[in-house]
Amino acid sequence: MGSEKERGYALVLVLFMILLLTILGTAVVSSTLGGATRAETRENDVQSLHLAEKTLNEAASYLVTKYNGREDIAPEELSQLMQAGIDELQRLETSTDLPGASGKITDVTTEQVSVGDQTSYKLNLTAEAVVHGVIRRLTQQITIGAYPDFLNYAFGSENDVIINGAAYGMGNIYAGHDFLIDNTAKYIYNNDPNKTKDTKYPFFEGNIFIQNMDSIKVRDKITGNYQPYSRTDLTLQQILGVDNSKIQLRDQKKFISINVAESFIDKAEEATNVDRNSIKAAVDYGLAHSGETGRFNNLAAVLKNGSGVTVTSGPPEKPTLPTDLDDTAAMDAYNEALKEYDSYFMQFNSLSSTVLFNGDLKLDGLDYKSLIFTDSAKQDNHKWLIVNGDLTISNYSSDPLVVKANILVTGNVFISDSVQVDSTIFTLGSTTIEDAQIKGITTDKGERKQLIMISKGPVLVNKVDSFGDYGNYTSDNKNILDAFFYTDEDAELYGVGSIFWLRGGFFSKGDLTINAVLGKASEGASDIMFDARQQSTIPFNESRFIINYDYDFFENQYEGLPRVKKLSVIVGKKQLVSSAVLHRSN
Repeated sequence: MGSEKERGYALVLVLFMILLLTILGTAVVSSTLGGATRAETRENDVQSLHLAEKTLNEAASYLVTKYNGREDIAPEELSQLMQAGIDELQRLETSTDLPGASGKITDVTTEQVSVGDQTSYKLNLTAEAVVHGVIRRLTQQITIGAYPDFLNYAFGSENDVIINGAAYGMGNIYAGHDFLIDNTAKYIYNNDPNKTKDTKYPFFEGNIFIQNMDSIKVRDKITGNYQPYSRTDLTLQQILGVDNSKIQLRDQKKFISINVAESFIDKAEEATNVDRNSIKAAVDYGLAHSGETGRFNNLAAVLKNGSGVTVTSGPPEKPTLPTDLDDTAAMDAYNEALKEYDSYFMQFNSLSSTVLFNGDLKLDGLDYKSLIFTDSAKQDNHKWLIVNGDLTISNYSSDPLVVKANILVTGNVFISDSVQVDSTIFTLGSTTIEDAQIKGITTDKGERKQLIMISKGPVLVNKVDSFGDYGNYTSDNKNILDAFFYTDEDAELYGVGSIFWLRGGFFSKGDLTINAVLGKASEGASDIMFDARQQSTIPFNESRFIINYDYDFFENQYEGLPRVKKLSVIVGKKQLVSSAVLHRSN
């Protein structure tokens, strides 16, 4: 009897174990199959993303080949070429070895923009890639117009680019001659111009455009001479942080340059409708008589006769309070004069016509609390502030000094302190940025504007948070300058004692030299006191020299940018529109 019960219990136990193992087995198989399915979907997802990127890259390459460098094309011819190009794009299919995969341009929208006799096109491309039912859609804006090539790069030079130390660049780079690399930063301290600090080699995220592979050269520590990196034991990854796929050749002869003086003349003509030849003669005279007082007075005399030009040489004399406050007539005269004085400055809060300021202009945040053109004046009607003299922007107020204006300056430009900007500035002189916080105006949509500073003379960026904590490169950091700088001269930049952080770019026609270290730096008696950590252990986001290319500046400062006679293709960043998995029945 007991044995039969035991056999019964055993049978139940065996059946239970079989059921349990079946359930566990089914769960394991289901989990394995689910994991395999998820892995396959994930792989398809990654492959579809890469295929969509490849589709946009091929479309951009097609447009660069078709349009970049074309000269003197009439607007109607460009319109026809654009339509032919769009038709061709929509017929292109991206080649791929992946089974069950396809990539193509599914949509092209165009926006035509005309400024004077110049016509440009903004193309918004949508690429769709499908890999085994997984869909990715990416968009990219490509602008085709007569714009100089330097606008495509986070930094670069038409001549040599010389990088000493741990600079960190996010965006494309161009070297029109040699690209010279060293892991020792140079700097000046206590009037000693021969200070150095060993650190890392630079690190870049983006494409590097050079003349040939031998133009990338590394400084030999023993001889002090530069030699092609291919003759050393160093790799591209070690000295630049990139692989061979990021190195591209671009012939310097095909580089579309800018002439600052000619661009200045273009914008002055656009703002005043004065005959171009008259403006050019006056600008050429001023440039030829460097150092002379009033050398651009001929230019001012020509421009003041332009259509809708308001001329000023500064405010009326500030009235003084009468000594006898009971003198009614004197007080009335004082109040009237004060009202006139205040109204002069108030007009700069909402300008709607081109203004010619004859003399040096100092925006101080006290009397001149802001410089603002209306949206229609700045963007649609091409109105400018023209300063026949030096322009100083130094905010001595605790309130923000807002500059929303396109400006032409015949003299020098000096910017310091805290400024909020939405501006393109051309100067025929030099530019000095000292202890400045340049922040782009943020719109209601959350878009951030910036400063485009184009200088015929040298650009000096000095003492930006000198010996301050490096912090971290984040969007709200006060040390970041929302600016793009260009100079016709050589440029030498330092991220050693100072912090040099740009959300924008820096380009020079002459040699561009960059010196950079990592981590903290503080003032010492005879030398800079650097971070106690080994430089080799400090991450690049703690570099004291960072440039992050701003793709939005072209959209934001479109009306003020310089134009040239050749077409250029400016490629924007890619953005994910959507991803999805098509339903498949098995």
